[in-house]
Amino acid sequence: MLVEIEQLIVFTVPHLNPPSTNHIYETCYYNGRDGAAHRGKKLTPEVKAFREAVAIFARGRSVAPLSNSERRKVRYGVRIDVYLGPNARGDFDNFWKSGLDALQACGVIHSDNYVDGEESRCVVHKDERHDPRTMYTVTRLEPKC
Repeated sequence: MLVEIEQLIVFTVPHLNPPSTNHIYETCYYNGRDGAAHRGKKLTPEVKAFREAVAIFARGRSVAPLSNSERRKVRYGVRIDVYLGPNARGDFDNFWKSGLDALQACGVIHSDNYVDGEESRCVVHKDERHDPRTMYTVTRLEPKC
């Protein structure tokens, strides 16, 4: 898959809001290499669906540099606008974390550690049209000298 590197990416994920960080993982049981049963955790179907939707609407675009030396220097500006549907509620911190994880999972950014706190924010809106959606604006910032 050929990834096109851009400076600015804007896209909308219709009908979905980022899942709460309280519901990212669910408990699962598995048999380990030692043959014993272990308890672990896995992503919930809700989180998987949201990450897949972000990947679909991002369309393979990325602002992340290809070389590791450039990745250490780059910063990202991210704005996430969450429009809640009727009777929906949520905390912007939860939306922020889930939203950034989805961007990283689909390759729009290489790591959420490089998101610039001064150039980034999450805004939660009550939508009058009853049309829940999540809008992303991701910018590759020039390195500070």
